[in-house]
Amino acid sequence: MIDQLRAMAIFQAVAEAGSFRQAAAKLRLSPSVVSHHITQFEARLGTPLLYRSTRRISLTEAGADLLRASQQMSRAAQEGLAAINRRVSQPQGRLSITVNTSAANRPVCDIYTGFAKAYPNIQLSMHINDRQVSLEGSPYDLAIRGTTNGLDDSSYKATRLGSLKFCIFASPEYVNARPPVRSIDDLTNWDWVQTPQIAWSSFAGMCGLAPTKKEPRIAVSCDNFEMGMQFVRAGLGFCAEFKLLVAADLKSGELVEVLPGAFSKSLDVFAVYPANAPDDSPARLFVEYMLDQSWILEGGYFSRD
Repeated sequence: MIDQLRAMAIFQAVAEAGSFRQAAAKLRLSPSVVSHHITQFEARLGTPLLYRSTRRISLTEAGADLLRASQQMSRAAQEGLAAINRRVSQPQGRLSITVNTSAANRPVCDIYTGFAKAYPNIQLSMHINDRQVSLEGSPYDLAIRGTTNGLDDSSYKATRLGSLKFCIFASPEYVNARPPVRSIDDLTNWDWVQTPQIAWSSFAGMCGLAPTKKEPRIAVSCDNFEMGMQFVRAGLGFCAEFKLLVAADLKSGELVEVLPGAFSKSLDVFAVYPANAPDDSPARLFVEYMLDQSWILEGGYFSRD
């Protein structure tokens, strides 16, 4: 196997360089040695990989297939080595991330603080805004995006981190003072703490709630999750958000979940960053760090299925 991998690497160098001489110079071998490896490799495989002429070489069909496989192998090896190098060294640089305000709360915020502690030589800059910021032409290296319908095509790479489940919740005082809710239609007689600031019908359609005959009365509207949570805790109405963000409040009894299982959609969470970001860049390192945080899967509020 080791001999075959070495031969694949030599073959790839020849195919990409377009000549034995140039590949030999890159590999620091003699052209005759390179030619010998390719000849032996073709003999072992039982098929020619290259068409040779006095002026140039070209790939056979089998050679083209093998080149694609070899390039995938090389990329995987380079990414693996880069990951190891990042673990044994102390990466440096600056990483500017834009997220919405709900992602700035615990336990999600524990990921950012953990990253900052693990990589103290990377200067972390966080931009918190509930209005989606375009990365094109911005000073941000990475964005955390959530969607129920997939991301738009762009020149950026999007790595799916997982999905978040929604839930409807309110304070115990508010729930106890209202008639029981048995369906989504019953919520239209309750007060809604509107965050984000979109119509109830649009919000319901986005996250998979059944349509209602009318919209709930808006008790208060704000474009900041943390402020909206304070209104809910004060007993002004119900709210719908990610269950992960209020799991501790639900467990302690400070908040009460209403209509469990009402949502048919989850929110897919992506890390979006330039497609040409180097493997050892802070942005790539942050994505790897997030994917390594298995604790966030506990409780079933966040999944990677």
